[in-house]
Amino acid sequence: MERVPDPALPEFGAEWDAAYEQHLFERALDAVKERIDLKQFQIFDFYVLRAWPARQVAHTMEISVARVYLAKHRVERVLKQELTRLKRGDRER
Repeated sequence: MERVPDPALPEFGAEWDAAYEQHLFERALDAVKERIDLKQFQIFDFYVLRAWPARQVAHTMEISVARVYLAKHRVERVLKQELTRLKRGDRER
Protein backbone atom coordinates (compact mmCIF):
# COMPACT_ATOMS: atom_id res chain seq x y z
CA MET A 1 0.00 0.00 0.00
CA GLU A 2 2.87 2.39 0.71
CA ARG A 3 3.95 2.25 -2.94
CA VAL A 4 0.61 3.46 -4.27
CA PRO A 5 0.61 7.26 -4.45
CA ASP A 6 -2.20 9.08 -2.72
CA PRO A 7 -4.33 10.71 -5.48
CA ALA A 8 -5.38 13.42 -3.02
CA LEU A 9 -1.82 14.73 -2.73
CA PRO A 10 -0.57 17.16 -5.37
CA GLU A 11 2.08 15.81 -7.70
CA PHE A 12 5.43 15.99 -5.93
CA GLY A 13 7.72 18.51 -7.56
CA ALA A 14 5.10 19.96 -9.93
CA GLU A 15 5.48 23.42 -8.41
CA TRP A 16 9.26 23.24 -8.75
CA ASP A 17 8.95 22.10 -12.34
CA ALA A 18 6.60 24.98 -13.13
CA ALA A 19 8.92 27.49 -11.45
CA TYR A 20 11.90 26.08 -13.38
CA GLU A 21 10.03 26.32 -16.70
CA GLN A 22 9.00 29.89 -15.89
CA HIS A 23 12.61 30.75 -15.04
CA LEU A 24 13.84 29.30 -18.34
CA PHE A 25 11.15 31.19 -20.24
CA GLU A 26 12.14 34.48 -18.59
CA ARG A 27 15.83 33.87 -19.35
CA ALA A 28 15.01 33.07 -22.96
CA LEU A 29 12.81 36.15 -23.24
CA ASP A 30 15.61 38.36 -21.91
CA ALA A 31 18.03 36.89 -24.45
CA VAL A 32 15.54 37.37 -27.28
CA LYS A 33 15.03 41.02 -26.32
CA GLU A 34 18.76 41.56 -26.90
CA ARG A 35 18.76 39.82 -30.29
CA ILE A 36 15.76 41.30 -32.10
CA ASP A 37 14.44 44.69 -33.09
CA LEU A 38 12.72 46.52 -30.22
CA LYS A 39 9.57 47.21 -32.24
CA GLN A 40 9.24 43.51 -33.12
CA PHE A 41 9.51 42.64 -29.45
CA GLN A 42 6.94 45.27 -28.45
CA ILE A 43 4.47 43.83 -30.94
CA PHE A 44 5.08 40.34 -29.53
CA ASP A 45 4.75 41.64 -25.98
CA PHE A 46 1.41 43.30 -26.64
CA TYR A 47 -0.05 40.51 -28.75
CA VAL A 48 1.28 37.37 -27.05
CA LEU A 49 2.38 38.23 -23.52
CA ARG A 50 -0.31 40.79 -22.72
CA ALA A 51 -2.96 39.09 -24.92
CA TRP A 52 -4.10 42.23 -26.71
CA PRO A 53 -6.27 41.70 -29.79
CA ALA A 54 -4.27 41.93 -33.03
CA ARG A 55 -6.29 44.94 -34.20
CA GLN A 56 -5.50 46.84 -31.00
CA VAL A 57 -1.78 46.09 -31.37
CA ALA A 58 -1.88 47.16 -35.01
CA HIS A 59 -3.65 50.39 -34.14
CA THR A 60 -1.33 51.17 -31.22
CA MET A 61 1.84 50.42 -33.19
CA GLU A 62 0.49 52.00 -36.41
CA ILE A 63 1.06 48.86 -38.47
CA SER A 64 -1.10 46.36 -40.32
CA VAL A 65 -2.64 43.33 -38.63
CA ALA A 66 -0.55 41.17 -40.97
CA ARG A 67 2.62 42.70 -39.51
CA VAL A 68 1.40 41.77 -36.01
CA TYR A 69 1.11 38.12 -37.07
CA LEU A 70 4.48 38.24 -38.84
CA ALA A 71 6.22 39.71 -35.78
CA LYS A 72 4.62 37.06 -33.57
CA HIS A 73 5.86 34.30 -35.84
CA ARG A 74 9.40 35.69 -36.05
CA VAL A 75 9.80 36.30 -32.32
CA GLU A 76 8.29 32.90 -31.43
CA ARG A 77 10.81 31.19 -33.71
CA VAL A 78 13.75 32.94 -32.02
CA LEU A 79 12.24 32.29 -28.56
CA LYS A 80 11.86 28.57 -29.27
CA GLN A 81 15.47 28.40 -30.45
CA GLU A 82 16.65 30.12 -27.28
CA LEU A 83 14.58 27.84 -25.04
CA THR A 84 16.04 24.80 -26.79
CA ARG A 85 19.55 26.18 -26.31
CA LEU A 86 18.95 26.84 -22.61
CA LYS A 87 17.43 23.42 -21.97
CA ARG A 88 20.26 21.69 -23.80
CA GLY A 89 22.79 23.67 -21.76
CA ASP A 90 21.13 22.74 -18.49
CA ARG A 91 21.19 19.04 -19.40
CA GLU A 92 24.89 19.19 -20.24
CA ARG A 93 25.82 20.52 -16.80
